[in-house]
Amino acid sequence: MKKIAKILVLVLTLSLLVSMVACGKTSGQKNDTSGSNDTSNGDKTSSENVTLKVWGDPDNQAVLEEAFKLINQAFEKKYPNIKLDYQFSGSFDALNVAVQSNSLPDLFWVQGNKSTKMAEMARNGYLLNLDKYNLDTSRYPQGSIDYATVDGSIYCSFPAFTDYVTMYYNKDIFDKYGLAKPETWDDFVKVCETLKQNGEIPIALGGKGDWDRYWFLQLTAPVFYNDLLGSLSEGKFDIDYAPMAKGFSVFREFVEKGYFGSDVAATDGAGAQLAFTNGKTAMIIDGTWNNSIYESTGLNIGRFAIPDNNGKRYSQSGFSNFLTYAASSKTKYPDEAAKYIEFLSSKDAQQIMHEKVGGIPVVDDIDYASEAIKEMADFDIIGYNVYHVLSAVANENSKPQEILVSDIGPRVMLGELTGEKAAETIKNEIAKR
Repeated sequence: MKKIAKILVLVLTLSLLVSMVACGKTSGQKNDTSGSNDTSNGDKTSSENVTLKVWGDPDNQAVLEEAFKLINQAFEKKYPNIKLDYQFSGSFDALNVAVQSNSLPDLFWVQGNKSTKMAEMARNGYLLNLDKYNLDTSRYPQGSIDYATVDGSIYCSFPAFTDYVTMYYNKDIFDKYGLAKPETWDDFVKVCETLKQNGEIPIALGGKGDWDRYWFLQLTAPVFYNDLLGSLSEGKFDIDYAPMAKGFSVFREFVEKGYFGSDVAATDGAGAQLAFTNGKTAMIIDGTWNNSIYESTGLNIGRFAIPDNNGKRYSQSGFSNFLTYAASSKTKYPDEAAKYIEFLSSKDAQQIMHEKVGGIPVVDDIDYASEAIKEMADFDIIGYNVYHVLSAVANENSKPQEILVSDIGPRVMLGELTGEKAAETIKNEIAKR
């Protein structure tokens, strides 16, 4: 009997232990899911119902509202336990106040490396480091990854679209003189010369306004001194500025040859657009973001990215921040916040944004919303944006980007400054930093 009793006790004890282990295992799994950092399953989140507060871009609410309504609905359908309290409240002032009062929302839009704000917030510990979530970078060019990176770590969703300054042209005027879209820089110059010789104004330019005349400098900078801009962006300042001098000299040459017409200094940006849309000029330099202006005219409009003499076509870096969001380091739901960032980096969200807003894709799997966008996406290299590069090297003692726009642009255009002297002015200004 004692032997049987001992056996019964042993069986009961083992049963109790098995029961306790099973209960503990179930409880542990629940806790692990709610705070897990495991990203091996792309759809794995907590079973807990959570609400994420998200601040969007208030300056572009009218443009983005419909797109984000659909994007957020798609996200909530994919993750039913995550609800989004999405508000267009993410102004710089609001973010500054939230940082000071320790009241940042779970997620908010950022401008990546287009400004210093995201880097400052990351380095001061305000942003969630996303490295452990292993976001897929395989779809993106290096520029998109760099946009989201601070000191080697990822802090926001990746931009899938870009805008840049391109060349719009009137196909009917080109056809009249047997001209084709130029394949090299020399071809482009020949097109301008042919048009001029036939009494046409080749290019509409708003030479009266700082920013209007600047577009030519941004357009041509990657063609003539992209490597120089790359060196500056890497903090290398002991470099040869001769290629920059060449780029500035070309601006002056185009003025002297009459490629912008005889009244360029008195024409503002609106006047340049009107001249082109009225058929009085063959081309205009403008942003891809203004494509709708030219499509609405009914003219037979074409577009081309400017080529170099090796036949490579250049855009200039101008990644869109419409889908780039970061998370607060103090969010109570880091895994869920990371899922939203991951979703904004997905084709699903990007296709919705493209169809509702447009934008030039820098990834290969977006279905183009129009032939015009497909045409504007026909470039080989995302070159450097001269203003962005000079802004990045500026500090309180040195403002080369401001000198470029407000001083060098007009003086080179008017012949008061040679290309060599203009490049030397930029070099000396950078040296003040």
